[in-house]
Amino acid sequence: MLKGVLFDDINDPMPLELNTLLNNRYRIQQPLGSGGMGAVYQAHDENLDVEVAVKENFFVSEESARQFHREARVLFQLKHPGLPSVIDHFTLPDHAQYLVMDYIEGQDARQILDQTGGPLDQAEVMRWAKEILEALQYLHTRKPPIIHRDLKPANIKITPAGQAMLVDFGLAKEFDPTKSTTVGAKAFTPGFAPPEQYGQARTDPRTDVYALGATLYNLLTHRLPADGLRRAMGKEQLIPVRELNPAVSPPVAAAIEKATEVKPDDRFQSAEAFSSALFAGRTILAPPPRPVVPSATLVGETFPALPARPRRSILPYVIGGVLLLALGGGAGALISGAFGGGSSTPGDSATPSAVSVLQPNPVPPTSIPQPTEGPTLGPPATEIPTAEPTALPTPSEVPTAGSTPAGGGRGQIAFASDQTGLPQIYLIDLDGQNLTQLTMMADGACQPAWSPDGASLLFTSPCREKREDYATRRSSFMNSDGSGVEPLISLVGGVYDADWSVAGIAFTWLENGMEALWIAESDGSNHQRLSVGRSRDSQASWAPAGDRLAIMNTSRVGSQTIFWVFDDGTWEGSNPDQITRDQVATQPDWSPNGDLLTYVTGFNIWIVPWDGLGFGAVRISDRGPNDGPGWSPDGRWIVFETWREAANHDIYVMTANGGQPTRITTDPAADFHPAWRP
Repeated sequence: MLKGVLFDDINDPMPLELNTLLNNRYRIQQPLGSGGMGAVYQAHDENLDVEVAVKENFFVSEESARQFHREARVLFQLKHPGLPSVIDHFTLPDHAQYLVMDYIEGQDARQILDQTGGPLDQAEVMRWAKEILEALQYLHTRKPPIIHRDLKPANIKITPAGQAMLVDFGLAKEFDPTKSTTVGAKAFTPGFAPPEQYGQARTDPRTDVYALGATLYNLLTHRLPADGLRRAMGKEQLIPVRELNPAVSPPVAAAIEKATEVKPDDRFQSAEAFSSALFAGRTILAPPPRPVVPSATLVGETFPALPARPRRSILPYVIGGVLLLALGGGAGALISGAFGGGSSTPGDSATPSAVSVLQPNPVPPTSIPQPTEGPTLGPPATEIPTAEPTALPTPSEVPTAGSTPAGGGRGQIAFASDQTGLPQIYLIDLDGQNLTQLTMMADGACQPAWSPDGASLLFTSPCREKREDYATRRSSFMNSDGSGVEPLISLVGGVYDADWSVAGIAFTWLENGMEALWIAESDGSNHQRLSVGRSRDSQASWAPAGDRLAIMNTSRVGSQTIFWVFDDGTWEGSNPDQITRDQVATQPDWSPNGDLLTYVTGFNIWIVPWDGLGFGAVRISDRGPNDGPGWSPDGRWIVFETWREAANHDIYVMTANGGQPTRITTDPAADFHPAWRP
């Protein structure tokens, strides 16, 4: 998302250690959030004995430093009850720039929306809107005007007394009407940004009007408006507010829809005009104190479907914003509903089913209903609505027998577990039933990988524990019922990370202590090295057509980064294209639709367009730690392992937009390396 920026100007984002004394004054207490351009920490000001928020900017070039100090001085002058005060700003040589602001206690509006699990009350949202609009009017009437540029529910903090405050000024900047575009960070949040914010067009106070309109739409409907750029391109339409939530009054709905018009000239021309339309003839009562509500399960985000892609995208970098809209092609349509049968939700303590060992025949899958399309959505993301909302099944409707299992395929997941001592491979239905142990390897087994037809499995053995590499290991074969076990690929040094496609088997060979990418035929023959020279490549994932591979490389840019190459190891241009950028990224998995990859960074699960050159990545997990994501056969779900909140290490699934996290395994052992059966 950092288009138009030289990446050599970005400091390596190493997190500040807890208890660090920054600038001889600010004691770092805990991280509050981070992204590609910076991080935010809670700290204690030892001079004033108060809590503060410290925002760290990773850009270290001379120009970015000058811009930072110029904007910090502007923000320092802002004094308004709806805005946190800037206390200090400074730059540490060869490190980063820091902005110190008031620490605002409370929850943000996104957290409140997640906990509510549905649309928020109009009266409460209108109280917040009035206070935020007053803050925007103040910002926009400065000389020159200040544009926030990242207004969204997560940047609206609700204090314990119920006051709404606009926070996070990392992207705020002065507006100069004499320039075609203002200078500053190019980041924004998909779903809340108007069309002009995706490219080089000028942003102005109407940009914030749009973002606030989208925010109110989200809070009052529990959905996002159709993405602004796709609407401008005629690819999406806006679902009227009252179709999603009839409880919203017609004047409020009309004002929100006008604020989110695609063309700036068609919106309210100021925050004051927006406020007048929202509150004409209305009396806003003082807010009651908001009770502290414990965190609840995140309600998922949605992403729009992608059009068919050519073999290689040639879109220029400046269209990187369009790639943000591409997220969710693998997700397909909006997914909601729940797994049928005996599925459990996070935190459930369902009793695990009995384990059968080495059944002679494959376990027949239990049919699980497909997720239904519906209006339950979560915070920041994008989605493609239809002009006519899809009718929802009533709770009494039951899927017919023989319906395709959720996620496609046979409704089963293979995984490794140490519940009998050393790790072994198991198979389980999506409803958590019919747990079957497939291997009884004396030295353990892990890393199951399905054949394209789901009839066979590859696995790594010996395996005594989950680890990054498996020296002296081999890749073995077995049938889906655990029979027919035999070594398939065994090379001196160690073979692991196998991925099986119609084009053959990709694997990592630890040759002479250095990981390298290799491929073989489906029977394990005809080994071919794809890694070039001393390139350190591993964790290969085939594209569904078998014509490309995503790989994790540690030698090209100095940290774990995901690239793609053709099936013969070649690439276009002088270097392979990055799929991830400015992140420590591992464990790529290519979606069955071929347009997206899921991967892990910072123990969170992300998705990104494969040809986006690293732009357009979106985090879909908000609770963790998480690891080992893999797509369902239909591209609408993701299976993953998690030990969230220091709980048990189990297998979960969630929709491809991060919604409906559902626990599959419940045993007290560590369950890991999940693989969805085709």
